[in-house]
Amino acid sequence: MNKRFILIAVFLLIIKFSNAQTSKGSQTVGFYLGFQSNSSTYVPVGTDTTNGPSFTGKNNNFSFGPNYSYFVADGLDIGASIGLVSSTETNSDNNFGYPVRYTNHQASAMLYARKYFLLKNKFGIRTGPYVGYDKQSVKSYDGPSENFYSYNYSSNDFNAGFKLELVYYPSPKLGFSANLANIQYQHSTSKGSNQLNQNGDGFSFNGAISGLQISMFYVFGGKG
Repeated sequence: MNKRFILIAVFLLIIKFSNAQTSKGSQTVGFYLGFQSNSSTYVPVGTDTTNGPSFTGKNNNFSFGPNYSYFVADGLDIGASIGLVSSTETNSDNNFGYPVRYTNHQASAMLYARKYFLLKNKFGIRTGPYVGYDKQSVKSYDGPSENFYSYNYSSNDFNAGFKLELVYYPSPKLGFSANLANIQYQHSTSKGSNQLNQNGDGFSFNGAISGLQISMFYVFGGKG
């Protein structure tokens, strides 16, 4: 961990701010795409159903949407994005009363501010805080056993956090970015069938290894 901080400190010492892509008055418009996939093995304990072997679950998550930003100062922009997320979790057959499949559809909106650190006006990082809102609709599907159940519910999620992204400009008018890390606090309220109305709070940390989100954007205005 200390080596990472040392490398970041060295990088920040040799950076140069861009006079074109990230100059005051520049604007960007583009879109992002995200994908995340993971699998887990579950070993339920303390159930009243028939004992059986462990089972696996696999989750696939897709996200996409447009984004826009405006540079209020050299190397500092503020922006907004909206998006749609669709995810599906599939569990293998089991005897523990777990639904075979979940689906989650989500609409989101986000406001953010980002500071840019570029090397030779081409490559670098951007980082900053954000606030967002998500509206989710979740459904589960019954399995073949009478022990299985289904439920539907919706939730409203308010979140805030801090992002770190990699940035690359192949030309003064075209840029790409990819997520490196994200720390987030989230407050959720949910209601629906087979569950009481609930509130929840939580913190999460996600790195590039847990999922990929890339963005492509066009630069216009400013000094470029």
